[in-house]
Amino acid sequence: MNDAPVPHKSSTAKPNEMPGATALCLSVAGVCLHFRGAERVRLSIPVDCYSTFLRASPADGPCIDTVEMEVIEGQVPRPDLLEPLFDTGDAWELLADDRRCVFRTRTREVDGQPLWSMTIDRGFNHGRIYCSNAAFVSSGKSMLARNIVQYPLDQLLMIHVAAARSAALLLHAAGGRIDGNGVLFAGQTGTGKSTVSRLLGGENGARFLSDDRIMLRRFGGKLSMYGTPWPGNAGIAINESVPLKAICFLRHANGTSLRSLKPEEVLRRLLPVASIPWYESGLTEKALNLCEFLIERYPAYELSFHPQANDLAAVLDDFSDAA
Repeated sequence: MNDAPVPHKSSTAKPNEMPGATALCLSVAGVCLHFRGAERVRLSIPVDCYSTFLRASPADGPCIDTVEMEVIEGQVPRPDLLEPLFDTGDAWELLADDRRCVFRTRTREVDGQPLWSMTIDRGFNHGRIYCSNAAFVSSGKSMLARNIVQYPLDQLLMIHVAAARSAALLLHAAGGRIDGNGVLFAGQTGTGKSTVSRLLGGENGARFLSDDRIMLRRFGGKLSMYGTPWPGNAGIAINESVPLKAICFLRHANGTSLRSLKPEEVLRRLLPVASIPWYESGLTEKALNLCEFLIERYPAYELSFHPQANDLAAVLDDFSDAA
């Protein structure tokens, strides 16, 4: 999967219009988030790491699940009628009722209103993104909505759509093709995902799709891993996929070694790196089912290494024999 990018250096804006696009489609692992600006609203083009994940519309490439999101100016009608479900305390909060979910950023204007709020139906099929005045740049008849197709809004939406409508799961992991095998290198912040990506990149034909976030998606009895537009320190974000062969959990150590893990060990290490909506029982069940499938069907290892070691590539031969 390697879709044609939306150009960053050109614009379809007419005279007297703001730059940007009237619509953008973000495609990750077959999940397509289709953002459309309301009347007079244009959307700013995201930074370069998004380039190969963007299309002008879902029709420009294969989409398995498409979500329609309209970007408008204003505030969510009567959010006070919604029940609080989850609050990160510093980034965003989630409210809901029987019909809809509302995500609100913790970044607020002087008047206390959120910079943006996102409403979406419980089936995660369509919704709206309400933007405050501070989210726009205005010129003439046009308004440019800034920083909409970017973290955390797009990642929040992708996580929930993947759980609700797709057999897919976002993981804190680097990953790619290693010596012909699709390998995940999972770990929380600081465990060395970007370091492993740099040290192993190019070794034995290795090609990494991401150094921080990988999307897993199930097709029948197999899992495939996909690159995402949310890279880590190594800046790797490639819109391609590879069938999964195995998963390695990273651990800092004084030497390099590869140890096979038992299923109970895999579960204990997998849950902290999986983006699971624990506050929604239905979505949690689907995500856990995918975790169980991964644990039952795929070998898992602990990869111990020292960030300054120069022998990490030697583990490729060990892994090829073990996998």
